[in-house]
Amino acid sequence: QQDVPLLRVYIPGTLWTMELSLSEAGPEALRGLEMMDSNPSSFGCNTGAVSDQGDETRRGWWKTTYMASRPEIAAQFMVDILGAKHIESPYPWPPSEGCIATRWVAFEEDNFHVHFVLAEEFETANFSIAEVDQAMSGFEALESGSFHASMYNSLVLEVDSLDEYLLRLKAQSMPYMLMQTTSKQYVLFMIIPQNAITVQLRSQHLSVEEPISESICTEDFGQMAF
Repeated sequence: QQDVPLLRVYIPGTLWTMELSLSEAGPEALRGLEMMDSNPSSFGCNTGAVSDQGDETRRGWWKTTYMASRPEIAAQFMVDILGAKHIESPYPWPPSEGCIATRWVAFEEDNFHVHFVLAEEFETANFSIAEVDQAMSGFEALESGSFHASMYNSLVLEVDSLDEYLLRLKAQSMPYMLMQTTSKQYVLFMIIPQNAITVQLRSQHLSVEEPISESICTEDFGQMAF
């Protein structure tokens, strides 16, 4: 597969970056990028295998990537609760010393990917991915019925109905919070365990009888200082 130039831009004041694929950039634009600081991707142990699930050069938002201390749990949550499918990643699994380890899933109907990355090479004596996940996780707060401040960082997806997702969460005894933002829209919050990743589903349809939180007055800021 031919390498595609990527531009990663840090969003100030957040934990986020935006990645732009420049597969259709012209020579003039690429020459301009040569004047910027560049750091070719050096992620170790790329096997070169690429999933055939979806077109990775299509326009628009097609992928969300998360740092994850337990990528396998995050990916399985996406499959079990949200109906995604496991797809092949070019990085090895299980984790191997000196290698980036990833688990990938895709929502095939929408051609949308979610990638979970464990990059232990970035850990230091003062930085542990697992410790950051634990510090930022709102899982326990959600179990107690509170809205954790970290839940504002969430992946938002629209679905036809919340019913099947509520039933799956209940079947696996997963915590969740159901809210109604307008007279016609419901929001279902959930957190992927051991990864501090929040997902919210939005829909105008809900037929399952469940308590609805009217506000986030029970907001919990947790122990987020680290």
